[in-house]
This record gives sequence, C-alpha cells and structure tokens, in this order.
Amino acid sequence: MKERILVLMFSLCSSLFCMAQIKGPQANEYVELMGILARSAGYPEYSKDVAGEYITDIDRHFKAYLNHPAVNCMKELRKKNGISYDAVMSMAIHMQYKDQTFCLIEEETNTLDKRWEKVNKEEFFSLLTRFYQESRFNDFYKAHKALYDKGIAAYKEKVSKHLNTDWYTSFYGKEPQETYNIIIGFCNGTNNYGSNRQIKGKQKEIFAIVDYSVNKNQEPQYNKWYLSILIHEFNHSFTNYLLDNNPNNIKALTNAGKYLYNILKWSMRQQAYGNWKIMINESLVRAAVICYLIDNHYTQEEIEKEICEQLGYNFPWMPELVTLLRSYRSQQDKFGSLEAFYPQIISFFNDYASKEKERISKAINL
Repeated sequence: MKERILVLMFSLCSSLFCMAQIKGPQANEYVELMGILARSAGYPEYSKDVAGEYITDIDRHFKAYLNHPAVNCMKELRKKNGISYDAVMSMAIHMQYKDQTFCLIEEETNTLDKRWEKVNKEEFFSLLTRFYQESRFNDFYKAHKALYDKGIAAYKEKVSKHLNTDWYTSFYGKEPQETYNIIIGFCNGTNNYGSNRQIKGKQKEIFAIVDYSVNKNQEPQYNKWYLSILIHEFNHSFTNYLLDNNPNNIKALTNAGKYLYNILKWSMRQQAYGNWKIMINESLVRAAVICYLIDNHYTQEEIEKEICEQLGYNFPWMPELVTLLRSYRSQQDKFGSLEAFYPQIISFFNDYASKEKERISKAINL
C-alpha cells in the first residue's frame, strides 16, 4: 500500500520524466568517431568484432589510416594518461565540430573525465580534425544511416519502450533534474558507459551509451537482458552524487572503502573501476537494479540470476546490500528518499569492512 501511495504522489513528475526527459535511442557521429579511432588504435575494449558487417566496413574504410597521427596519439594517451573505456566516450559527448575544427563544448562546470586533465587537448583536437577530414568520416557516417536506423528501431522495440520510468522517482524519492539520453555505440563492442555534461545555460544531460551486436543474420540482438543495463546506467545519476559530491560521506566511508577495495582490487581493475568510490557507487547502482526487478515483478529465477551475476563480478556483499535497500523501501514513508537513508548505507559498508577484518585476523591467528 505504501508503495502505491508513493507512486501516486510522484505520478506527475514521473510522467514528465517519461515523456520529456528521455531522448533516444539515437546514433551519434562523435560517439562513432571516438569509438572507431580507439579501435584503430588497438584498444581491446573497442576491438570486439560483434557488430557484423559494420565492423567489416570500418576496417575496410579506415585501413589506410591505421598509422595516422591521431591514431598514434590515441595509443600514447592510453599508455600515459589511461585514456580508455569510458574516458573515450566522455570526450565524445564533450566535443563539438565548430568552424571546421574540433573543440570542447562550453560547460557550466567541467564534467569531462579527469583522465583528460593533463592531455594537451589543443594538439589532440588538431590531430582529430585531420583524421576526421582526411578519412572522410562524415561521408562514412552518413552512408550507414540505414544500419543505425535499424539498430535504433530494434532497441526501441526490445528495450527502451519497456523501461518503467515511474520507478526512478518512486524509488529514489527525488525528481529528475536532468535530461536522459540513450545513445547506441555501434563500435563499442559489448561495453556500456555512462557520462554526463551541462552545456552552459542548459539543463544537465545524462547519457547511457549502450552496446550493439548482431546475430549471424545481421539482426541486432537486443533482448530483455539489455533493459538491466539501461536501468543501471540511469541509476548512476540518482546515486553517484550522494558520495562524490559530499565530503562528509567520503570521509565516513574512506577507511572501509579503501580496505574493501584493496581486497578486491584485482577484479575491480579488471572492470576498469580504479578506486574505492567507484566500487561503492557501482555496488549501490547494481543493488538498485535488483530492486527494480523486484518492484517490477520479475520472476524469482530472473532476480536470483541477477544477484548471482553480481556475485560473479565480485561484489560479495550484494545479497546483504539488496536486503538493506529493501528495508529502505519498506520504510520509505519514514526516510522519504535514498539520500536521507544514505547514513544507513555508510554504516553497512563500515560494518562489512569490520567483519572482513575480523574474519581475516581470525584466520591468521588460528
């Protein structure tokens, strides 16, 4: 009954979220440009051959540019600055082609991935502009409109139209303050990325940059599983700020976060999660996905499968964290929002770290 009341309370703003706040799915020329540039530079995460004939076309068209200065620059940026995975896509949504050259968009506050901070961006954009023009990239992009449209139509039919947008406002107790964008990264292999920006004078934008693959018949193979990825990416905008933008929460979680991250460092780095704050945010986002499945009446088998997958990704506290969030949900009339409940999440990780220390100490001293 309480959950039904909450849904009614938030119905107006949820409808706005559904109708006005979500844009896409769509293709994006700069996402394709950066993805193809990273593939040309040999980035493993952008070199997975799952997009069928599109990959064949990419390799054929850009074969002559594998030693282009822009490609060599990307190789160096990976080595020296760690530019990889989501940092590539962060640049894609933070740049523009203006007056025949690439440059950064003008933002209210800089949200470009921090790995780009020490990069000579003027030099990078000069080389990128050359690559774009000399490879006739815009012609390549326009020539594949039919393929992009086919992927977009499949994603709408199989994934995005099934997203229950009412759930976000109901669960988090927070009205969305941003616009939400779904972009298909046709050259992004099997990886999915979240990013954001706020162009000066405009509303903040959240981006879910999702993957693309085809079957042997060249048909996009989206299915129900992809919905959890979309839920995941949009969850970040409702959760990350609770830690990243709150010095008190950072201080309260630092010791436990660092300790747990050190235990799981190898597996976290394998997933490109380079510090404890990312690990905590990912934990909360993934637990919230499971709450979405529960609230939207997925089968027990589907929910258990999702929990087991998260255990497989080495988030060992997932069942207990889900239990905690279900406790929040049952008491939401008391707490109102996940933000108000966050001290309980801090206590959870502090307690978990203490128990792990005790368990390890006991094993050593037997």
